[in-house]
Amino acid sequence: MEIKEYLRIFARYWWVIVVLTVLGAAIGWGTWQFTTREYQSTATLFVATQSGTTVTEAYQNNLFSQERVVSYAGLATSEQVAARAVDQLKAPISPQELRAKTMAQPVPKTVLLNVGVSDPDPAQAQTYANAVADQLIGLVSELETSRRGGSPSAGVVLVDEADFPTTPLGMGMLLRIGLGAAGGLLVGIIAAILVGILDKRLRGREPAETASGSLVIGGLPVDASRPKVDVVDLSVDSLYAERLRELRTNLRFVSPANGDTPPKQIAVTSPSAGDGRTTTAIDLAAVLAETGKSVVLVDGDLRNPAVADRLPLNGPMREGAATRGLSTVLVGEHTIVESIIRDIAVGHRSIAVLPAGPSAPRPGELWANDRAGRLFDELANSFDYVVVDTPPLDTYTDGAVVAALGDGALLLARIRSTTSAAVKRAVQTLRAANVPLIGTVVTFERGQRRGTRSGSQPAEGKDSNAKGAPAKSRAARPAGDADADTAVVNGIPKSARPASGPQSRHGVS
Repeated sequence: MEIKEYLRIFARYWWVIVVLTVLGAAIGWGTWQFTTREYQSTATLFVATQSGTTVTEAYQNNLFSQERVVSYAGLATSEQVAARAVDQLKAPISPQELRAKTMAQPVPKTVLLNVGVSDPDPAQAQTYANAVADQLIGLVSELETSRRGGSPSAGVVLVDEADFPTTPLGMGMLLRIGLGAAGGLLVGIIAAILVGILDKRLRGREPAETASGSLVIGGLPVDASRPKVDVVDLSVDSLYAERLRELRTNLRFVSPANGDTPPKQIAVTSPSAGDGRTTTAIDLAAVLAETGKSVVLVDGDLRNPAVADRLPLNGPMREGAATRGLSTVLVGEHTIVESIIRDIAVGHRSIAVLPAGPSAPRPGELWANDRAGRLFDELANSFDYVVVDTPPLDTYTDGAVVAALGDGALLLARIRSTTSAAVKRAVQTLRAANVPLIGTVVTFERGQRRGTRSGSQPAEGKDSNAKGAPAKSRAARPAGDADADTAVVNGIPKSARPASGPQSRHGVS
């Protein structure tokens, strides 16, 4: 990955790094606070031998003393010295325990020997160290004295008695906390990188474009008020309504390579459940009807239909939606005219709805007859736009079959939920059915309203894609005006936009 990818991961998962850094610091503090702290008291001894009368003898005696220091260090930690020290102090400790607490370290290139004893009680450590030093001096005197008597050839002299320790062994509290925090920081960075690499959920428009291989032509933000209403309220100047109009505008300028008209029969699909297909289909039908066009919303999800339940239908309409609809049209029991519910209010306009109808035992087989193709042809001849809600592609292939009967599919991808692998599988499913991909729409996007240049306030009534260019107020736009939306899409004038998009069965993408 490039450096900017790592920076994005750190910016996304900064909380992981912070939590593990704090946890590491807490562990460092805990090792200081809740572990037994040992204090070490040290006595310094001098190893002396008989003086020589010449320089050579003095030098040899000095070498002899340095060799003796190593031997005396072993004696200091012996059981003999420990047993004598315990007897001297009458302490409630065994010689083995005292040996475990005792250390002896010769000072390099000298005849000095440091004898230390560690204990949780600093005063006790001092007492033990002095006792061990005293007994070591006595034992060395005994061993270095010949059996025939006379003065010992070497001896040990106490230079410094054991001190009273005030600082515990090991690292201090601040050092432990610092090392713990540094370790936690390192682990946090590694964890953030691993989570960032393994987390394939889409985080923005650019990853969605990369995964789908198509342009993101719209982004619907999180709107807390949307679940409280049946259909989006387009009379309110909200960011959600603004983005819907942006999507409508971009759909008008998505043209196939041969320059035919933009898509009119649009299947709304997504990789998985919960991506917002039904809500997007309803709101897309409403925003298309806002321009004065005739729109029919088809509930193509015959497995889990939800359109009729979401829309503001009265009693007779709901009864009709339960007895006839798309399923009865596909089996030939009813005609389209008999099954369509007309004049459903969506703001100041109205749309028609073809509900799913009664549930079928094998819904997937209903799309395999010729009536499905004739159904879309008839709807295309009767309405300016046909918007179809479909099942998720990762569970059923119905969505791809339905999209193949129209002008193409709008693929939804939910931010922070849909994975790039799921999007790629959905695109492969659509391609296998020879479905033109109109574009990708990200849902539950977190964003802010786009403002105008040079610190000016966002212009109320302007199209979201106008980028500060003058535009008519929506309230003043005539119904059915094909140019009611701005002629600028994502900052590119309509005349300058290259024709792009796939070829469909009806010649549009």
